[in-house]
Amino acid sequence: MRYNKGFTAMVAAASLVRGSLAQTWCGKNYMANQSVVPPGGQFILPTRSAEPLLSFRCAPVFRPYLEEDAKSAAFIVDTPIVYDWIAGAEPISLSSNSGSSGGSTGLGSLSVTISVGSIHTTANVPLNATGIQIPVDISTLNAQKTAYNVTCSATYSTPSSSGSQPANGQIFDTSSSLLYLPDTNASVTKTDLRTGALWVRPASGNGGAFAPFVPQGFYINFDEYLATNLSMIDQLKDDGFNTLHPIPPYDNLTIFQQVIERTISVGMYIVYDMRSNYQNLSTVAQQVNTYASIPNLLNWETAHEPDGNSDPQNAAQATYDLIYEIDGYHPVSIVLNCQDYNFSPYIKGADIVLQDAYPIGINATWSPVWNTECTPDFGHCGCDNCQGQMWDVKARVQTFKDRLNILGFDRTKSVWTTPQAFGSAAYWNTTPTGIQWAAMGFTSFSHGAIGSKSYQYPTTTNNETSIEGTASALTVLIQKYVQPFLVDPNATSTNYNYQGVDAGVWYNGTSYLLVVVNMNSTQVYAPYQEMGLGWITNATKQVQRVVSIYEIPTASGNLTGITFEPGGIGIHIATP
Repeated sequence: MRYNKGFTAMVAAASLVRGSLAQTWCGKNYMANQSVVPPGGQFILPTRSAEPLLSFRCAPVFRPYLEEDAKSAAFIVDTPIVYDWIAGAEPISLSSNSGSSGGSTGLGSLSVTISVGSIHTTANVPLNATGIQIPVDISTLNAQKTAYNVTCSATYSTPSSSGSQPANGQIFDTSSSLLYLPDTNASVTKTDLRTGALWVRPASGNGGAFAPFVPQGFYINFDEYLATNLSMIDQLKDDGFNTLHPIPPYDNLTIFQQVIERTISVGMYIVYDMRSNYQNLSTVAQQVNTYASIPNLLNWETAHEPDGNSDPQNAAQATYDLIYEIDGYHPVSIVLNCQDYNFSPYIKGADIVLQDAYPIGINATWSPVWNTECTPDFGHCGCDNCQGQMWDVKARVQTFKDRLNILGFDRTKSVWTTPQAFGSAAYWNTTPTGIQWAAMGFTSFSHGAIGSKSYQYPTTTNNETSIEGTASALTVLIQKYVQPFLVDPNATSTNYNYQGVDAGVWYNGTSYLLVVVNMNSTQVYAPYQEMGLGWITNATKQVQRVVSIYEIPTASGNLTGITFEPGGIGIHIATP
């Protein structure tokens, strides 16, 4: 990078401090002259059930569907047995010989009917299964801006020992919506609700097929950087990034148009940010009408840290509803900063929920900006309720994913991450290294994030250990090796923690993807068996090391495991 990284860090940090000048942050007082007042707004976890519950959910495979998709449309149905009173869960009476809830064998099936408009489609779905697709031809419906209401009904009859089905069955109902829009030559961003991944046409606007897409991008200040140096867009593209997120205000609309045109020419997607005025609905309408048709628009972003600022809890949803009334062809995202403050009302205004925990370089217990302590009830230390470790990012992503599932939005809302790419000022006494920056992205993917936009650009450079030096080699490898697993609806995934080594494992039916971060400050040997890969007996022959940083080579004897130095990261492909 050819920019002053010290100045960049001060600008980034100053903007975050300015954002914290609200009377409270995450509902907490934080100044020395303020008293401790518990913030409230905590997420309510579901109670446990002693008896089995059915979490019956259904959703269209894609949002939106276009007229060209009508004949190939489908819905995805989930029927897991759970023991928490999550949204929509209902008691279900299982047969005495059905066994545990760990699988679907012996549990029988449900007769599921999906009704939308005049269309009614029925299919049998195994009990305690996820990701079952049911084709639904929607070509007889009229494509329209208003979403269709969908009713999904399931009838379950307990299998008898003889295999016959009794006449009286248990009935379960749930609802969903179908967004079925007219075809258009303008930009469209679909969401695959099987995986949460976006599907896009080429950013050039010259047509082409939809393809799955994992955003790897950066926030960049429009007025301070882009307005005077469009070459930064080319630099980001050269570093392998595919998404640009200009931070408003966009005061010079002529140059903003040049930004759009430059991103189109280099093949990058753009996020339109309304943080400055998302609560002004007339202004929102004007912006949506103006920019909805640009060929490389990825999505709208509205509320930026509304939880930190204590914005009105219904504001994001009001904006979300208006955007869908006008557009509907692009999803809406918001960014949440707080660890646990009014999560449920704010996420109603989003399809995509970004977390932006910035833990590297903070003092987790004392604010150097406000000279006050930080506790769960008081203070602002730059990362809400954080420990100042990589673990904070892992925990934030996983917590957001878990909450969306509890609320019934596991299919319809996805989580993205915002890796920290700044520091050395304000709350942060250091800037993440390139490896730390990469590790934040790795652990986010392992815990369910399906997109990444780092904050903010320009960032550190000059050598291969800097953020940009790492990114230029890493982004292309993520696209080539990690993205295919993230967007594959047939791939299974799980994560493991072994003595502080965080591992995400995906399996696509042929190969395994292993993404590893050693979150310890010490060397750790992690056996493959502890990461679900006990079948590996000779890593030299069975494992391809795509990325291996601070890892002691296999030649040292690591044939059935990995030895990582502190902070080590890896991307491995394992094939039985």
